[in-house]
Amino acid sequence: MDTFYQVITMLTFGFVIALYVWMPTKRDLRRLAAREGALSSGLREQLKQRRGTSCKLMLDEANPAVGSAVLAGTVVDVDDEWVLVERPFKQGDGTQFVAVRLEGISSIEE
Repeated sequence: MDTFYQVITMLTFGFVIALYVWMPTKRDLRRLAAREGALSSGLREQLKQRRGTSCKLMLDEANPAVGSAVLAGTVVDVDDEWVLVERPFKQGDGTQFVAVRLEGISSIEE
């Protein structure tokens, strides 16, 4: 029974050391947040300038509401974290409003 506890102790110690080595530091997290904040603020300003115009937003991954990684429509509103896009329904008449997070947008096309 003592060997069992020794093995568990050594595994736990190894796990703690691995977590300590692989976890990012506060400096890494601040650098990452600053870089993403600069990217999202530039994207936010571009989208604010395009309010009321139609454009295509290239998304990082497929959005369930959109059905693909490309959202084409008219920019209605831009917030600190979200953009609201109005797009036509694929079937029939009418429009659909889709809200997408700014961090999920990779680029904008005309």
